[in-house]
Parts: sequence; structure tokens; C-alpha cells
Amino acid sequence: MRVAIIDDVMQEAEDTKTLVLSRDAASNTIIFSSGTEFVQAYKDKHDFDVIFLDIEMHGLDGLETARAIREYDQQVVIVFTTRMAQYAVAGYEVDAISYLVKPISAESFALAWRKIERIVSSHVVEQIAIETTDGNLYVKTSDIYYMEVRSHKLYYYTAHGVLTAWNSLKAAFTQVKNSNFALISRYNVVNLAHVNKYDPVSGDIMVHDTLLHVSRSARREISNKLLEFHARNA
Repeated sequence: MRVAIIDDVMQEAEDTKTLVLSRDAASNTIIFSSGTEFVQAYKDKHDFDVIFLDIEMHGLDGLETARAIREYDQQVVIVFTTRMAQYAVAGYEVDAISYLVKPISAESFALAWRKIERIVSSHVVEQIAIETTDGNLYVKTSDIYYMEVRSHKLYYYTAHGVLTAWNSLKAAFTQVKNSNFALISRYNVVNLAHVNKYDPVSGDIMVHDTLLHVSRSARREISNKLLEFHARNA
């Protein structure tokens, strides 16, 4: 498991790392000494499964750090650590799954870890190889917002920027074809997880922060797919 520990007290960070390794000796665990340091590293590369985040830190505190994380990643597991139990309620705002009061006991950590394992195992991470103009790149399908064919080139709009590929939309759709992706027109495939708004009458669909258009023939199917998607993920 890929684990980040964000804590400006090094001994407490090391104590948390010891607990992580006691549950998963093979984990890749990295310590960050500030929220600012972590956010700068994380916004360009989402590469952790779980984040242990101290609430009381100098500079960017834990809650502010969590808010920044959620701007880039809605899925990563966040666990707050704190010396003050009353701060724990703040975790609901950013979907923290748990909080651990310092000093963290082995028993409370074990309970939290079992919950972490259940959630992380449910995050099926699929990667695809995209043949771009700069060579092959491996991208998580969950990081793809939508694909668009234009002027005989295929563009992947992702959490990491726009990738240009030599491929057809049909072939790209086949590559990612699962219940989270849908063909909305002959120009676009969208990731349903990133659809913010859809009007089946006009065909307007908001994907991440971009307004696209669903062809008339696909509107009913897209409505059904969105209903199914949200039912699965309710």
C-alpha cells in the first residue's frame, strides 16, 4: 500500500510510520513535514492510497490540507491524527474515514487499518497505456475526464493535463470500456465519475469543468448509464 504521513512533529510521524509497518511491512510509506510540501507534490501526481494527516500543524493545517487534496482527488483515503478529540468532527467535511487520537494505540490503529484495507481494496485501479506523441504513458482510468477526437487526433483530458494520442475514438473506448465510461457522440467518450451535470433535453453535459454535448440518439442511454452509475456508488 502507498502511504503518506503528514505531520510537523517528526517523532509523532515516525510513531505513525511504525504502526503502518506493523500492519503492512511492504508498504511504501513517505513522511511529509508540512501540508504545503505535500500538496505541491501531490497535485501533479496522485500516487497514494491513504494519507494520515495531522490536524494541528503550523502553516497549512490539516483541515486546509485536506480541502486542497480533495480539489485534486476525491477518492484517496484520509485519516486524521490529532491530540484534541474535538477537532475530529471537522473530518466529515472532507470525507475523512476516521480519526486517531495521539498517542495512537495499537488497538485503535488496528481498527482504522481494517477499514482502510476494505476501502482501498474496493478502489479498483485500472491503468491503460496511451501511445502519445511523446511515447507510451500509463494513466489511471479514474484520472481520465473525457476523450475527444478532433482533426484526426485523439485528446485525453486527464487530471494530469491533456494528452495527444495517435488512436481512434473507437479503439480508445474499447481500451477503457467498463461501466464508468460512455460514448456520448462520435466525438467524445466521458468518464461518468466526472459528470457534474446533465440535461437530457438539451444534451448539455458538464464533465469536470467542461461543457460537452450528447448526441440526440445517445441521450436516453446516457441518462440510464448515469442512473446505474450513481446507484452502484450510492
